[in-house]
Amino acid sequence: MRFKGAAVALAAVAMLLAGCTQQVSGVASPVPGQGPVTPVVDPCALLDAKQLAGLGYKPPGRSVKASKAQRAPAMCLWTATDTEHTIVMSVGWSVDLSLDDYLQGAIKKADPVQLGGFPWTRYAGFMGGSCDLYTTLGPKSFAFVSVSFSDEAQACERAKKVIPQAAAHLPGGQPAPPIAPSTPPEGTAPTGPLASVNPCQLLKPEQAQQLKMAPNGELDSSKVISPNVTYCLWKDTDGDGGQKPFEVWVGPDVPLKRWPGMDVAPTEQIDANGRKWSLFPNFNDSGGVICAAGLAVSDTASIQIVSGQLADKNKACDVIKAGIPMVSGNLPG
Repeated sequence: MRFKGAAVALAAVAMLLAGCTQQVSGVASPVPGQGPVTPVVDPCALLDAKQLAGLGYKPPGRSVKASKAQRAPAMCLWTATDTEHTIVMSVGWSVDLSLDDYLQGAIKKADPVQLGGFPWTRYAGFMGGSCDLYTTLGPKSFAFVSVSFSDEAQACERAKKVIPQAAAHLPGGQPAPPIAPSTPPEGTAPTGPLASVNPCQLLKPEQAQQLKMAPNGELDSSKVISPNVTYCLWKDTDGDGGQKPFEVWVGPDVPLKRWPGMDVAPTEQIDANGRKWSLFPNFNDSGGVICAAGLAVSDTASIQIVSGQLADKNKACDVIKAGIPMVSGNLPG
């Protein structure tokens, strides 16, 4: 791993949160009698104010100079306008350091994706929850876009949305496409197949009792993923036993893989009422005591069911499997 580069990037994040600002601008000019001078680039110029507003980040960026000693490129960092989460986005641009020298053997995490006229490859970052994508611009030049967020899947989604905008300002980049918000702004009414679905109506009282849960669920909402997410919780009835409550979450604007813990391959597909559910027996790396199932109702809407068994991990998915046909059958056609 790139220990030196990681230290520089970590220091850059600290500078951002502390509010320090360094300006990097202009182009270096050769001095008579000397060799060529490395041009000075400004990564903060790769995103303009309109692009930042559309992407959900606060201008101005915090600029960090390139460091030959630390083998780190120039970079710029921005914080998101989202006040509920700490989200840091950084863009780097090197003109005198190869990508291999910078990465120093970092693990490749995904195949290249073509964005903005360049192939971008994800490599392991030094912080959990960050998504870091790189592209080579020349033998001694590369660029990267990184988003640090607790949900890695959403971090990558955010990074891939930034890349075409930043790439438009790189040499050889394609024109920036129009920016479409990834999630509706606060207060925007959801649309789509789950827009009016009440999660508490997806399990009838007698069905809840068959699952040995309280007959009536409790409706609540969560803004962790989207302001439009709602969920219903049916309490378990085994007292101090190990059974967990039964939860049904409805995301009218949440793709299946955006649920934390569902950005990995499921272990099983379960067909119920013509719908295909994905099973995650070790949900959120719980050690096998929490189980979940997810259903992609469309490309942008999904449902998840969560429960578990703390006393016997072999039974963690029993209630989920029994509840899937019930929930599936109560969904609107």
